[in-house]
Amino acid sequence: MGKIIKTVLILLLWLLIGMNTLTAQEEDKKSPVQVTGSLGFYYDYYSFSQENYATFRPRYPENLLRLNAQMSINFGKHFSIPISVNVTNQEVLYNLPSVPEESALDYIQNPANNISINPKYKWAQGFFGTQTPNYTPLTTGDIPIFGVGMEINPGSFILSAAVGKSQRAIEPDLLLNVPGAYEQSIITARIGVGKLEGSKFTVNVVRVRDHKNSVITAPVGIQPIEGVTISPYAEFKLFKKLQFRTETAGSIYTSDLLNTGTIDDEYVTAVEDFITINASSTADFSHNSRIDWKGDKFQLGGEVQYIGPSFLPVGYRFVERDILDYKMNTGMKLFKSKVNLTGSFGIRTNNLNNTKLSSSQRVISNANLFAQVTESFSLNLNYSNFGFNNDANILNQRIELVNNSITISPAYTIKSEKFMHLIAGNVALNSFEQFDVVSNAFAKAENSTYSINYNLSFLKTPLNLGLQGIYLENQLPTGDFNMLNYGIVASYKMLDKKLTPSIGFNLAHVDVPGFTTDYRTNLNLRLGYKLTKKLQCKLQYRYTNFKYGTSKPNAVLDQNRVQFSIQQRF
Repeated sequence: MGKIIKTVLILLLWLLIGMNTLTAQEEDKKSPVQVTGSLGFYYDYYSFSQENYATFRPRYPENLLRLNAQMSINFGKHFSIPISVNVTNQEVLYNLPSVPEESALDYIQNPANNISINPKYKWAQGFFGTQTPNYTPLTTGDIPIFGVGMEINPGSFILSAAVGKSQRAIEPDLLLNVPGAYEQSIITARIGVGKLEGSKFTVNVVRVRDHKNSVITAPVGIQPIEGVTISPYAEFKLFKKLQFRTETAGSIYTSDLLNTGTIDDEYVTAVEDFITINASSTADFSHNSRIDWKGDKFQLGGEVQYIGPSFLPVGYRFVERDILDYKMNTGMKLFKSKVNLTGSFGIRTNNLNNTKLSSSQRVISNANLFAQVTESFSLNLNYSNFGFNNDANILNQRIELVNNSITISPAYTIKSEKFMHLIAGNVALNSFEQFDVVSNAFAKAENSTYSINYNLSFLKTPLNLGLQGIYLENQLPTGDFNMLNYGIVASYKMLDKKLTPSIGFNLAHVDVPGFTTDYRTNLNLRLGYKLTKKLQCKLQYRYTNFKYGTSKPNAVLDQNRVQFSIQQRF
């Protein structure tokens, strides 16, 4: 409880600071110091009760506090301090090595939190706190680190660097099913010529390293790693509408720093001063090239990518290796942009170097058509396909599956002097077929969803009414089930449109063959109030009741959730 109270005080302090800053800014519109962005405080409360449903587990934490700030303090035209804060009172279920409880620094580095301060002056910017360096597709782009970084682009010179911790050390705990983890750090750097947001040529270096002495007990099933990736990257425009990018990257990766074996290859002596080399070390390369033509009415692009079986882009969390990708995409606007058509097609082949028992091939395609048929009627069509198969001849190793999805979404608007009617529908058909090695035949699963929504807006009265209905039908090899859901929603604006109350009610029937019907009732109450033009608060209460049939005999579940938020825009 003490931590919760402390967190609440911290969040309220931040909120008050933000409000005072805004007030001072509004009093002096000509001040050289301006604040932009938003600051919000959020509180969620959740409770439940059950009868004859002892295995139920809570779906939300009982008390959740969050502070979200996305703001920038601007000093004149050239100097600014972007600030991003997303913190919560939630604790992570782990044990830190030799630390009895979470310290202030541990709290800031908690993966549930995100705090960064990134001052910028003209062409130079610094990064402090949580950041995600994003250089190229084959080096780094999706692993957040907590540390420091810098980026400068004076004229045509580019220089970037960052260093930080991407994983905290976590002690294993078998009772809590926590395998543990080594502390991991990442160093990134790039240098080149051009513009960061335009044509450029850069050389990129990224290094990742686990600290094997960061934990008291070795994590379960996890070995400490070390790796480095280097790549030249080029991106430029061949013509005004034709853009090309290409990258070739090489990596050296040691999958187990505790391995005592050695490698006698000649290249070892050239790199062992930069990375630990042992019998678990591998080296490989990858390549990515993409070309795009982007016109006003037509666009066409293509991409090819090869990832070697031992290549590791150390700045990405998960990458499939030993693959060759071919992708194409296109788009066009017809009939004065009233018809938009986009599509893509790709083929992925793996096991190019026979590193697995069998090879596989995946086909992914997608097409989307949007048409504004008349001023009142629009139609959206989408089709997607995913196919996967391998070349295994042995029955128990054969894998083959096909997924097809079609979505049809029409919308019709009727507008008069007093009312506006919006009728929107959606039909989603999904088919999934997979080869079953046990029955030596294809098993098929189908999903169909039909929905319709009707919204009535009173143009001379701040009243909105809505009706909705959804029917879901699932046909699965393991068992079928159907669901019918229908509801109503209404909202009204009062007190000079500052106060907006709304109410929503939904009822759902779930039918599973062999059991009686399950019922779900949902009541949703909302209240929004604008304290000022840029300060508003919201209160929401949601009640859900489940009454189960013979699938869970005499089981009843009640859930209550209260959400409060106050948000300030600058």
